[in-house]
Amino acid sequence: MEKKNSLFNIQPGDTLSFGIIRVAAGVQFSIYLPDGNDCKLKFYYTGRKEPACIIPLTNEYKRGGVYFITITGINKTDSRERSLMQILSQDFEYMYEASGREFVDPYAHIIHGKQVWGKVLNSSQKEFVRGGICLDEFNWEDDHQIMRPFDKVILYQLHVRGYTKHPSSGVKNKGTYKGLVEKIPYMKDLGINALLLLPCYEFNEIQEEVYIYNGRPITKDKAEEISSNDRDALQSYIRLNYWGYGAGNTYYLAPKTAYASDKSNPVSEFKNFVKAFHKEGIEVLMDIYFSPGTNLYLMTDCLRNWVLEYHIDGFRINNDVMPALALISDPVLSGVKIITSYWDDGLLHSQGSCSGKFLAEYNEGFMNDARKFLKSDEGMTGSFAERFRRNPSKYSVINFITHVNGFTMMDLVSYDIKHNESNGEKNRDGTDYNYSWNCGTEGKSRKQSISIKRMRQIRNAFIMLLLSQGTPMILAGDEFGNTQSGNNNAYCHDNNITWLNWKYGKREAEILEYVKKLISFRKEHPILHHPEYLPMSDNKRLGLPAISIHGTQAWRADYSNYNRMISFLLNGGYTDDGHGGTDDIIYIIFNMYWESKTFDIPSLPAGKKWYTAITTYDNMFYDIPAKKKKTEKSRVKAAKTDKKEMELQRKTVVPPRSIVVFIGR
Repeated sequence: MEKKNSLFNIQPGDTLSFGIIRVAAGVQFSIYLPDGNDCKLKFYYTGRKEPACIIPLTNEYKRGGVYFITITGINKTDSRERSLMQILSQDFEYMYEASGREFVDPYAHIIHGKQVWGKVLNSSQKEFVRGGICLDEFNWEDDHQIMRPFDKVILYQLHVRGYTKHPSSGVKNKGTYKGLVEKIPYMKDLGINALLLLPCYEFNEIQEEVYIYNGRPITKDKAEEISSNDRDALQSYIRLNYWGYGAGNTYYLAPKTAYASDKSNPVSEFKNFVKAFHKEGIEVLMDIYFSPGTNLYLMTDCLRNWVLEYHIDGFRINNDVMPALALISDPVLSGVKIITSYWDDGLLHSQGSCSGKFLAEYNEGFMNDARKFLKSDEGMTGSFAERFRRNPSKYSVINFITHVNGFTMMDLVSYDIKHNESNGEKNRDGTDYNYSWNCGTEGKSRKQSISIKRMRQIRNAFIMLLLSQGTPMILAGDEFGNTQSGNNNAYCHDNNITWLNWKYGKREAEILEYVKKLISFRKEHPILHHPEYLPMSDNKRLGLPAISIHGTQAWRADYSNYNRMISFLLNGGYTDDGHGGTDDIIYIIFNMYWESKTFDIPSLPAGKKWYTAITTYDNMFYDIPAKKKKTEKSRVKAAKTDKKEMELQRKTVVPPRSIVVFIGR
């Protein structure tokens, strides 16, 4: 039965979807309040202190532990002849109250009052942090999720604000979703095809206010007691939660308003941002950190909301809070990319879920082993070999050497220890296990010999990453040598430490060009990103195994503790090159020893020849002759000449701490 109050016509709702949704009768508001007393739904004219309407949530609106109220009309004339949806969206904000406490709807799609990044709100300003209403129609045109398999993904991890906030970014809308759209041409030229966004839902970036008196931390109460005569000895600053992995005042269904250039409509701006990237073939994934104790239903609804409302292609989830079973068994989520820190093979087998390999593992195993091997630690050849070829049958793996939590690539080769003093925690925060090597000097150096070593190590690291069998993830800025000055835990910085500096010189441009070429090389050779696990056997009888591991001697891998050399042969005959043929044979030699080493090169099948493709020691990419169709005459000629030529291709000398890539065709 419909009722009237001073402002709205209302009736009980009946549609199971929390938050605000359109229904046939009007607009439904629903909330889960199983234990609340004297519950109310309160409407405010935007920015007004006193509510315009208070609707008591009585038992007639309650189903189980949920209150459902549908607004069917509004009791006022509107000369502009706006619809109910337009009036609610443009004029109102709302709050709930239970047991005398007013609070924001955890399902709110917009949060008002937090438009300014990093602003500390006083008690009166906090009263205006409220749920906004957005019932606008959005024209997605023909947009849809891209659903690219993980084996074809080049993932790019970035912070929405930090990516374009620096004055050198060259974009108009700095630090915003629109700013990212302006960088699409750059990203396409780089070669990435998927973004992994650090948290960009509405989190609280104000972590705490810190007070220092005479060099010692004190509480806020103590700071307020200090007399005006002693104020010069008092310092205060705001410790930020820049990354967004917060635990309080988080609204998981709302795009972060401070990241929008149009603060009045972050929903539309975020949708336009996703649509723009999809048009260019770039997927958008979100990193969502659920606080311990978050309601499972809310977590599931959050992810569904981003998929259905925003066309998000996937998520990285902390599955220590959200169970993996909830992720793979949900009808909506089972068709999008899900990245977690681990997957239980037994669980996936029992569920019969491969999800087209839309599941992936994200952990630091590859990073740690690759870093140790890169800096020539002993006993790492076996571990690195397993990481390099790892490609599970039930899910994919995300390989990275750097990510948001730790050194950047440039810092990895420039610092032996962390330098987090600017965090205000006396350098006690952040991991002490960086597995890094400064190449002879701590921090910045003008010595050419140091710079040459560092550039070589960066090239080696990108080879390890981009030629491995998993899905590679690049930390934004690494492709042009971004530095955080040795800070490996920059979670609290919103400044030049975390903003990417796009004004770079010859050295940085050289890294960028190298990474572009390497990404292109990976895409050209499907054997480097095979969709299935590559067996170390020749089950297709092509003359060579799909993948094999070698040492300085062909066919003899050396996993001894002192050894720092290893090679991989990948048989492109096991993959389709996309043009009706097969890929090349690729041989990758890693010499992480500090002296030159001679390596055997395995013999190729008759008619094929080894060509040097990449050498990291001198930063060379070589032109390889195009494939030619084999005729009977050419086969006879090849058989006569290959024996002599292969004599010259049986061995190669690889310079210290460098990698050589050969192509056999």
